[in-house]
Amino acid sequence: MRIYLDNAATSFPKAPGVKEAVCAFMEGVGASPGRSAHALSIESGRILYQARRGLADLLGLEDCKRVFFTHNATMAINTLLQGFLHKNDVVVTTQMEHNALMRPLNALKERLNLEIRQIPCTQDCKLDMESARALLKGAKLLACAHINNVSGAMIPLDELSALACNEGVTFLLDGAQSVGCVEMREVMKQVDFLALSAHKGLLSPMGVGALLVSDSFALEGLEPLIYGGTGSASEEEIQPLFLPDRFESGTPNMHGIAGLCAGLEWIESKGINEIRTHELDLRAHLTEGLKGIRSVNLYEVAHPANATISLHIEGKSISEVAMRLDREFGICVRVGLHCNPATHRILGSFLYGGSVRLSAGVFNTHAEIESCLKAISAIAKN
Repeated sequence: MRIYLDNAATSFPKAPGVKEAVCAFMEGVGASPGRSAHALSIESGRILYQARRGLADLLGLEDCKRVFFTHNATMAINTLLQGFLHKNDVVVTTQMEHNALMRPLNALKERLNLEIRQIPCTQDCKLDMESARALLKGAKLLACAHINNVSGAMIPLDELSALACNEGVTFLLDGAQSVGCVEMREVMKQVDFLALSAHKGLLSPMGVGALLVSDSFALEGLEPLIYGGTGSASEEEIQPLFLPDRFESGTPNMHGIAGLCAGLEWIESKGINEIRTHELDLRAHLTEGLKGIRSVNLYEVAHPANATISLHIEGKSISEVAMRLDREFGICVRVGLHCNPATHRILGSFLYGGSVRLSAGVFNTHAEIESCLKAISAIAKN
């Protein structure tokens, strides 16, 4: 039996009921939503609405038509960046952002002559808030990840939101690592946009993401990323103006969205605070154990929010450590730069080619953490 500690990449296993919901849709519904008037299409549309309403409720959004489904968080981020930014705009990020944000930003920098400002942070991933205040002046957009995918550090959302609001700066939050893992029922009152993926903290299938737009944001300032058929206003050869159709072209991943409904139901029944408490307990167990192993260098952070931890072992390549964990001990971790070279430069792990990342999730146990500690101790001593 393998021990899965790669939940920052994708959660595994998925929530109870997710597999059954996916199969039930494929075997018993199967129809495209909003494309026909028969019973199966109507049932598909009901499932789509249920998922949309569930995400809105989870994140404090009143109008669920402002939940736009995408394939993943990366597509949601691109929808916002490419549909909102214009020539010579100023964008503020941090020094530790994921490539899901930095690659589209850098592509648009060339095309639109963007100015990209980065908020400095310390080696333990703590943001310089005084610099943030100055950098936000004159900016159009603040864009950053809520929880870092390498270190598990969480940004001071309340402070950043207040600064952005004071300067009239639109705020995009990358919630790929946080949605479903931390309480966020008021978050859409603090940010203008939130991008998420279903397959991480929401414990649901891959291939489903969403962009949420706050109730107060004027959508006239956002253009769709993709244009096409929506099943509505088919007499027109221009994109509909009404929501959510304006931002949802083509047939959605309905079996994945059916799985998302089940994931949302399980999380609600479990309680996000209970999920977070368990993950932080696992992090504390893992951290304390690793500190007791000689030659293990742990990258500690100021505000850890989940059970994602990075390390390296002196005298061992990170690839060797990960390979031995997998082949000798049946422990699944991720090794490398984790699509986030910026954070590794901050932590000092870039020189080693990145880190060994251990990311426990809600279904991991303390017994599994103890087995992992024994395995790392054996590798460090050998």
